Amino acid sequence: MKKISIRTLPILSSANSGWKNISLKQYNLPAGESPSDRSLSQHIISIQLSEEPLTMEWQLNGEKFKTKEMNLGEICFTPANYTLLNRWHNPAKFLVIKIDPQCCDRANSNSINKLEMIPKWGIRDRQILHTALALKAEIETGYLSGNIYSDALTLALAVRIVKNYSTTKKAIAIPHRELTKKELNLVLDYINSNLDTKITLLKVANLIHLSPYYFSRIFKQSTGITLHQYVIKCRVENAKILLAKSNLSLAEIALKTGATNQSNFTAFFRKQVGITPKAYRDLF
Repeated sequence: MKKISIRTLPILSSANSGWKNISLKQYNLPAGESPSDRSLSQHIISIQLSEEPLTMEWQLNGEKFKTKEMNLGEICFTPANYTLLNRWHNPAKFLVIKIDPQCCDRANSNSINKLEMIPKWGIRDRQILHTALALKAEIETGYLSGNIYSDALTLALAVRIVKNYSTTKKAIAIPHRELTKKELNLVLDYINSNLDTKITLLKVANLIHLSPYYFSRIFKQSTGITLHQYVIKCRVENAKILLAKSNLSLAEIALKTGATNQSNFTAFFRKQVGITPKAYRDLF
């Protein structure tokens, strides 16, 4: 069986995303096998995207090969520090997500005990599938939703892994408080003062010395919407004001609302408002 280089070019990649702690690639490959045993430095999730069933063989840590017929949407989870050799017997189309183990460590509320991950192959997990497809869509649309959205998806994925793919028996605690008025004002002032920059979940959570997981939960409990939704709301309102009341070019407004370029801004604005920035400006 032909060995496939791990350097084979993917048909889709998050390489230019600026995402931290997570990556996503999509491959369309002929039947083959991975290179000889490789030790993994990150947790790996692979998702079967082929319409036809895919016969997979895998070997972990040099143990006996196991075989399973994988169907559309089924996933494989291989923890970091395992050695992996896998084979697929027919053409394969799949997503590969790599996530830094530290993300899962941060999501684990039981900080006393080190997480022990459990490999699982050929299972259904709708939450992981939904999160993976959301990440994929973010790449395909040119990262319209920004870093906070990918941060939130990464966090959701890490929490899911801890809860369903580890030996921990302690549930991840759900915070039962809201942000104080002082904390909320600090966060909102920071966001509104930095709409033209890359706002990340970690940066905002660090303002009030909370973990990203706890902060995300508490922010939503305090405002009724997610951090990602709030930042989008602020950027849209700022863009509307600049379009209606300033003489700035669309390219300049794009930069002031955190977009990477005018094309990205136009797609983002149309998605949120329903018309293009130029059409909105023409209303005034």
